[in-house]
Amino acid sequence: MKRFLSLSLLLLIGLQACGVLPAPAATTTPAPTATPLPTSTLLPTETPTLAPTSTPDKTATAAAEAAQVSDSIRKELDDLLGDTEIPYEDGHLAWKQGKPLRVSLKGPSWDYVEIDQDLVEKNFILKSDVTWEASGIIICGVIFRSEDDLEKGKQYKFSYLRLSGLPAWAIEVFEFGQFKNSPTKTQYSNSMNQGNGATNQVVLVAQDEQFTLFINRVRQGRYFDNSKQRMDGTFAFHGSQDSGEGTCDFENSWVWALE
Repeated sequence: MKRFLSLSLLLLIGLQACGVLPAPAATTTPAPTATPLPTSTLLPTETPTLAPTSTPDKTATAAAEAAQVSDSIRKELDDLLGDTEIPYEDGHLAWKQGKPLRVSLKGPSWDYVEIDQDLVEKNFILKSDVTWEASGIIICGVIFRSEDDLEKGKQYKFSYLRLSGLPAWAIEVFEFGQFKNSPTKTQYSNSMNQGNGATNQVVLVAQDEQFTLFINRVRQGRYFDNSKQRMDGTFAFHGSQDSGEGTCDFENSWVWALE
């Protein structure tokens, strides 16, 4: 065995000397791998800042609308009362009707619709367009300077009277639902349209014990109640008839308080 190893060793040395022994295989150097470039961090998209929107000022809007309505009514007063002694210039709008109001009647009846329980005035100008519809006699009008109880309280009433063939009007005092007296008595007027479905405009001016009335823009006169039975109070629209069915419609109404 030792002899065999010695021969093998001598043979290996000889081969190396003759250059016959193959050279060891070359080790392949791995190609360098590319280092990935750092990815850029995306900046957040810039969100445009919206300009702040103004919050609607409801109070300011309402005030502007009220001023516009007041100016419109003042022009009506200029046109109607500009050449009179009635001191409307320093007054102000106390109430304006928002929707049509109706008093519906059936059979012998009387009824009313309240205007505004917070509306209490002494000296004022009231305007309303009053339309009556009925088969016979009907009364439509305005309660003013009334005690809180509109049915039984002491009050003044302006009334359009569509009598048989005669258009008339009156300012009267009522208490406990009963007629007491009238500072004007019943007045007949050619200015009124008594046709069924007709509309008649009333402008009533109350100044202390004085009452001035315009019907369809025609002045009817100035009247006095020296007893000064009611000097302030609330308002309502009223209507009455003897038989059948009827309606009193009230539109375009307002109350202008006098200073």
